[in-house]
Amino acid sequence: MGRAGEPPAPTGAGGPADAVAEARRVEGALNGVKGLIASFTQTVESAGLPRPQIEKGTVYLLRPGRMRFEYDVPKGKLAIADGRKTYLYLPEERQVLVAPLDARSAGSGVSILLQRIDLVATFTVGWGPGPERGPRPLMLSPRSPQPEYEYLLLTTGPDRLVKSLTIVEPLGSRVTYRLERARQVDSLPDELFEFNPPAGIEVQEVGPS
Repeated sequence: MGRAGEPPAPTGAGGPADAVAEARRVEGALNGVKGLIASFTQTVESAGLPRPQIEKGTVYLLRPGRMRFEYDVPKGKLAIADGRKTYLYLPEERQVLVAPLDARSAGSGVSILLQRIDLVATFTVGWGPGPERGPRPLMLSPRSPQPEYEYLLLTTGPDRLVKSLTIVEPLGSRVTYRLERARQVDSLPDELFEFNPPAGIEVQEVGPS
């Protein structure tokens, strides 16, 4: 049986064995990506929010280990991974949160985009809830429990590249990233993945030093 509140795993032609085979195909497509540029929409749903919180912008990915979420809404917000550390810049709070990349990425669902990944070895794979017609998401439950999330829902396009990634937290909150107009690239400027805090910004170290 699955966790409380989760749908039962489908059986037959759409059952877990097919989900594992699909995960292998998705894994192969992801591991073939060098770089990516896409528009993204980030939606946060939580019982503590009166309505979903929606943010938008452009994401730049250069594997392994480098990523930049450049937000248009809210303007100026940045989330950067430079290969060693992650930076979350919150201009309205005049603060940047800095964490070691391995500590942060180990517990982050976004880590499947940052580096080569063996989905079947890392996750228990099944089908998630989905529409009666159209693609169903893969449900990826980490084999090693993560405090930051309980499972992921991953939807891909015909090319097996990510169209949406939902991170489901233990208390039920969800963060969904939807990618549109994605295009693959072989390289990106190093400057995209550098962060120099503006003067007067509080720098807060998070996690182990």
